[in-house]
Amino acid sequence: MREVMILLLAIFTLTSCTNDDDSTIDSQIIGEWKLMKAEIVNFSQNPNTIYYSNKNIIYNFKSNGKLVVSGGGNLEYPDGEYDYFFGNDYLGGTNDPRILLVKINNTKWTYNLTDGEMKLGQSYVDGPDLFFKRK
Repeated sequence: MREVMILLLAIFTLTSCTNDDDSTIDSQIIGEWKLMKAEIVNFSQNPNTIYYSNKNIIYNFKSNGKLVVSGGGNLEYPDGEYDYFFGNDYLGGTNDPRILLVKINNTKWTYNLTDGEMKLGQSYVDGPDLFFKRK
């Protein structure tokens, strides 16, 4: 009888476990982010920085996969609503490793979160890097 109880307890414990990795990953980006600056990296020229910290440009990543941009014009996305994906995907082809990235309307951005500052980057293809602070 004791072995049956241990077996049932083990089965119950294993089947009640859930994988919360996706919700943990999603919580990193969901919410309002203030655009602070954009760095335009062009390998043939010196980097150019556009500062937005004196403006109130907000990127609101919602849990339903919608991004709402508000607060005026900026380098990449005018005010409006966009589809986004946040998760592991191929940056290049399927021979490349899958990395954590953001796709906004199918445009891929590298993702980095350090000390409350989020960086969405396209400098890997001579594009801009956008820097945000959580609002």
